[in-house]
Amino acid sequence: MSIQNACKVFIVDDHAIVREGLVRLINHESDMEVCGAAEDALSAVNLLFKIEPDVAIVDLSLGASNGLDIIKSIKARYPSVFVLVLSMHEELIFAERCIRAGASGYVMKSEKPIVIIEAIRRILKGKIYLSARMTEYVLNKAMSAKESPDKDVVETLSDREFQVFQMIGNGFTSKQIAENLNLSVKTIDAFRESMKHKLGLKNAAELSQYAIKWSHFQDMIS
Repeated sequence: MSIQNACKVFIVDDHAIVREGLVRLINHESDMEVCGAAEDALSAVNLLFKIEPDVAIVDLSLGASNGLDIIKSIKARYPSVFVLVLSMHEELIFAERCIRAGASGYVMKSEKPIVIIEAIRRILKGKIYLSARMTEYVLNKAMSAKESPDKDVVETLSDREFQVFQMIGNGFTSKQIAENLNLSVKTIDAFRESMKHKLGLKNAAELSQYAIKWSHFQDMIS
């Protein structure tokens, strides 16, 4: 049952069973209620204007939409809305980028349902929610950075380069990537050149091989 001043939560996920599960979970809490839901990025951004939720739970993978772009779009238009990412993607790879994009928390879909409630309560206090494993990873990384300037070269890629890199790893051609991202092939080729330089690779073949190996490794650890 909804109560006055209850935290309003908006859900963005393209799977109906996930949305329905989250509705039951959140509405079971006396101080929270689901105020709306959307299955795609465009509907979400438009509905947020009318609903004005406190928290938006966002799936990182919404069809052709890029999760990081969705987060940035929500925060640009509705800066007071806290964004909690709920994703199947490995947090060691994606959580930091999501936080940099404006999210206040990251929860993997493999976690227990209660974790989502805990995350919502934490970010409503203006804090960042990450798993204990991810928090330890970030702290260790920060300590290591003081001792060595080296870092994972993939992390040096911009968000857009990282998106293109993932698509290369999944076997997309420059033309397919351009069509998917609504960019020109020339722009995608420019991203490829920049990535080759940052990753220390000599040619397109090496970039493709590197991206495919990286993608396969992420599948194994996810």
